Amino acid sequence: MNNYKIEISYDGSNFHGFQKQKNIRTVEFAIQNSLNKILNSYKLLYAGRTDAGVHAKSQVLSLKTSELLDQSFLVSLNSLLSDDIKIKKMKKVNQSFNPRYDAKSRVYKYFVEEKRNSEPYFRDYRHVINSHLDIDKLNSLSKIFLGKNNFTNFSKLRKNQEPIREITKSKWSRMNNSFIYTIEGNSFLHNMVRSIVGCQLAVLDKKINKNHLIESLKNPGKSRFNFVAPANGLYLWKIKY
Repeated sequence: MNNYKIEISYDGSNFHGFQKQKNIRTVEFAIQNSLNKILNSYKLLYAGRTDAGVHAKSQVLSLKTSELLDQSFLVSLNSLLSDDIKIKKMKKVNQSFNPRYDAKSRVYKYFVEEKRNSEPYFRDYRHVINSHLDIDKLNSLSKIFLGKNNFTNFSKLRKNQEPIREITKSKWSRMNNSFIYTIEGNSFLHNMVRSIVGCQLAVLDKKINKNHLIESLKNPGKSRFNFVAPANGLYLWKIKY
């Protein structure tokens, strides 16, 4: 059996997330549908899921098959996929490689623009807000998420799921009209990044205060915060191994 590490990117605008689901269009379903046309049998694994509308600059898969694949396979697969998915790289790796469990960290970026400076062609790729953004205040807020914390109030937890996550980078930057939030951690919970962004923006809008967020990371309340930024501004940026 041969094992191949595959890096892909995709525009999540027209997908109902990554993971295969019945009767709806997902990234995994689109890839499998194309693979079925050129491979007799295979096993596909992936580094992580993304929600409906979330984009990926770099998502990593592993493809196990008895067939020997070369670059012509990559070209063929790309030709079968729609324009909103691209196979970027492929290389043969050890049998033991698992894109999910071998990942050391994951990097996400979230893009926000003020409405007064936004361009209409970015509407599916940025979160456009009416309020004014202060990058110094945002970076003061972003620091509270560093280290090991309990993200119960910042996610949709599955039953008995461990809510502790370690964040090694949490920082805002600015490029042209975009405010970009970069977060890196060992792993992330469902809706966690979008909730972290939404809560920071909510503090700027005075809908919640910073101390409330700090307290919730140590002693979470019974219900999650309702400040969840929309999916279109979020990108799975890089997976580190």
